[in-house]
Amino acid sequence: MQIRSQVLKLIATPGTDTRFFDSYLPQSIRTATGCRPHEVWEALYGLLADGIIYLDPERQPSTDNWRWKLSTRGLKAVEGGPWEPHDPEGYLLRLRRQIPDLHPIAYQYMQEALQAFNAGCYLACSVMLGVAAEQVFIGVADSMVSALGTTADKLRKELDNPKSSQNARFQALRARLEPLRNTLPDDLGDTLTMDAVADLLRITRNEAGHPHGRPVDEDTAYTHLQMAARYLGKMTTLQEHFAQQAAAQSPTPGPNARP
Repeated sequence: MQIRSQVLKLIATPGTDTRFFDSYLPQSIRTATGCRPHEVWEALYGLLADGIIYLDPERQPSTDNWRWKLSTRGLKAVEGGPWEPHDPEGYLLRLRRQIPDLHPIAYQYMQEALQAFNAGCYLACSVMLGVAAEQVFIGVADSMVSALGTTADKLRKELDNPKSSQNARFQALRARLEPLRNTLPDDLGDTLTMDAVADLLRITRNEAGHPHGRPVDEDTAYTHLQMAARYLGKMTTLQEHFAQQAAAQSPTPGPNARP
């Protein structure tokens, strides 16, 4: 059970008694999630530390009757949709469900990107996003080389050349993908996706990853995080498509072949 996400839902639900005392909101959380008492308080104070919720005294002399409320950031987390970076727990849960084959390194960097974003470290967030996008891009490129053989020699050479820039490698992949676009399922090679991935790699990896003094603001990092999940999913599916092609072309061992 994702406790933090459930806490946000409960606080946002009209009629929920959000008072501080243990028999009010904490009890509702335990009932909804089945978690232990200390896990409730860890979730509440974690959300408080992240600026997602706050305690409103409401002129009550006793802290028992202070109410947990959503902050401005918390309202965004509840209302912002399923790819909401202010709700990292919910974001990662959906990422796992919708892209179960996402490379574990890419997933790890997405976790780091969300942590950096919610800590207000937007430049670090962008760098982490760039690494995640690069990891998925490498997977697509490698699977294309395996599936297409000598017709992907230019892409293979770019991948093998340690001096090649990420942009040069991406352009080589895109050039080889272009004549195949109409044969790909589910518009996997659509130009919108390719443009978005190129921009994500360029801005978050090439620019943010090198010192230039230009800051990354919250709105930019927020947009990148919402974009990244969709495009990482498409690129992962594209990788699986070419991996299946490569596997289908592999010779089937004969009955007398050694294991």
